[in-house]
Amino acid sequence: MTNVIRPVFGTRPVPQPPLPDEPADEMPPARVFGEAAGHVVAIAAHDDPVQGAVLKVAVGKAAFRELETVAVLPATAEGMADAETVGMAILRTLEIVEGD
Repeated sequence: MTNVIRPVFGTRPVPQPPLPDEPADEMPPARVFGEAAGHVVAIAAHDDPVQGAVLKVAVGKAAFRELETVAVLPATAEGMADAETVGMAILRTLEIVEGD
């Protein structure tokens, strides 16, 4: 899981151009792990033109539902297990922060 924390961790993200709208029936399936400390943690499958099929773990403010990808893993059974571990760890961290 060397791609979980990037060298630019803690810096502001570079704005990306908007992606073209996809029809509703072609949207990748997503799963929300939960919400804590005003943030939502989710995972989604994505077919990246460069990397191929990947799983993205994303976090964002729950009020805005704008998520930022924090981990990209291969869309394999092992990748899904790692993505679930990352997502649950982030959610648990937010729960601890919320409890303070």
